[in-house]
Amino acid sequence: MSGPTVAFAGAAHSHPFADAANLIARGAAVTGVWEADDADRRRDFATRFGATEHDTLDRLLADRPDLVVATPRTPRAPAVMAACSAAGVPVFFNKTVAASADALTTFDAAAASGARVASSSVLRFAPAVVSFAAGLAGSRVRAVEVVAQHDIAGFLVPERAWQDDPASGGGTLVSIGVHAVDLVDAVLPASEGAALAGATLVDAHAAAGDLPTRSEAVAVVRAVTAGGVPVTATVSGVPGPDRYAVRVVADDGLHELALGDGDDLGYAGLADALIRFATAGPAPVPWHRTSAGYRVLLAAAARARGTGEAA
Repeated sequence: MSGPTVAFAGAAHSHPFADAANLIARGAAVTGVWEADDADRRRDFATRFGATEHDTLDRLLADRPDLVVATPRTPRAPAVMAACSAAGVPVFFNKTVAASADALTTFDAAAASGARVASSSVLRFAPAVVSFAAGLAGSRVRAVEVVAQHDIAGFLVPERAWQDDPASGGGTLVSIGVHAVDLVDAVLPASEGAALAGATLVDAHAAAGDLPTRSEAVAVVRAVTAGGVPVTATVSGVPGPDRYAVRVVADDGLHELALGDGDDLGYAGLADALIRFATAGPAPVPWHRTSAGYRVLLAAAARARGTGEAA
């Protein structure tokens, strides 16, 4: 039995290249690619994976793939979502899906109307994260600290500068912060009000330091979940290796997890989830959980940057 067909709407950063390789390894056929802002990346992707290049999204969708994996530049994400929804094709978005509350609202409305749309950081699929979450089952959580560090040097070169622009790619706080909020959502029991649905922002501070960034080099965000659990997130793009860490204080003691370069960060687990999604299975993550994390991040970005935008 042949695997599902998968088309790629956008190849704006490294994730779709990893996704395509992992999906092919699981029997999927990568049928096409559309990338509106970087013809060289589109050509590279098509050559590497034997995919057909498409100059419009409509032509990509006309092939009726079983799934679209979408990694366009962030301002194009709502239009990609709308097109996939209209075509009745499930779509998974690599981060970042929205740099503003208005853009996020379009996703919320589509999901509420029945569109099969999902998005997530790969980290929630890392084996160590899955195991850590299982180990917290039954624990009464009292506080959470999370760290998401990813050197933004790659975002500061001309061809990737859109990711560092708060109005375009969301900047460090949003684009790297997605990893932080997804870790919180992945490991904490929503039934106890510990996860981020209904969370309230307490404060957010950011600084650029010596980096030539249009957004920030580091941000610290504090929020409180609907169940009263304080969450502190440190999001940084300073030089150095990647590090993603969670520290949970519970009645039964401290629970700590750290992932870095060389660890399994979840790409394989995500590919397994995408195969299920493409074959009429559940979404890798329910949309309302993804949306809750973004609302915290967007509110934090508005507070830290002084833009006044409400999330």
